[in-house]
Amino acid sequence: IGRAVARRAHAFDMRILYTKRHRLSAADERLLGVEYRELDDLLAEADIVSLHVPLEDATRHLIDARRLALMRPGASLINAARGAIIDEEALVSVLAAGRISAGLDVFAAEPHVPAALLELPNVVLAPHIGSATQQTREAMTRVLVDNILAASRGGSLLTPVPA
Repeated sequence: IGRAVARRAHAFDMRILYTKRHRLSAADERLLGVEYRELDDLLAEADIVSLHVPLEDATRHLIDARRLALMRPGASLINAARGAIIDEEALVSVLAAGRISAGLDVFAAEPHVPAALLELPNVVLAPHIGSATQQTREAMTRVLVDNILAASRGGSLLTPVPA
């Protein structure tokens, strides 16, 4: 997928910036056609920012009021990761001011969606449809069945949920 995206991006002369904990090798960056940036620099430079990180202590409110202020006017923020990665109150404020737009697949206190988001013209809300493919749903069903079978046999669950 990375190579196809990179090839297509070059056809449209689009630059793809990325950030992550461990930077790719220079060879991989060239192969994929991507450029590394520290998060704050990426936010200040990118027209579209798409978040795909796990929710951990280090990523909770990773995108806060300070970082939202770094984004370019007219930029778009897409969150398909976890709701609490963004300080939702700060996001609502920035969106209400019309400074940026957003596409949100997740929310901080699901299933609750902040009422202010429902009326904003610069927000697309699409709760949890990112996994709505036949292949993904079949895989999810397989994990569910395997967990049920493991529990019925007194075994350990494959994906236990902490209390």
